[in-house]
Amino acid sequence: MTTPAHPSGRRSLLSAWAALMALTALSWSLAGSGHAGLGVEPSTVLIVVLAFVKVLVVGYVFMELHRSLRRLRTVYTCWCATVCAMIVALYLLM
Repeated sequence: MTTPAHPSGRRSLLSAWAALMALTALSWSLAGSGHAGLGVEPSTVLIVVLAFVKVLVVGYVFMELHRSLRRLRTVYTCWCATVCAMIVALYLLM
């Protein structure tokens, strides 16, 4: 595995990794038996939303969309938001 030569590149990768770990820990705490004081339905919706936040982080940092054209970043962000909203809507309708 190669690492970026520039220190700020390593710092952004480390920050992204830390954010992903924190979001994963939050998802796990929500999925626990107590659902962090929420009901099952709100915690499930929040877990799905957190998963798509993680998808955004991976896309922007690890797939380097932060360096791409603004249109591509906008399309990617809109795609993530649309798919997340559709999954949440389908879950709530079931």
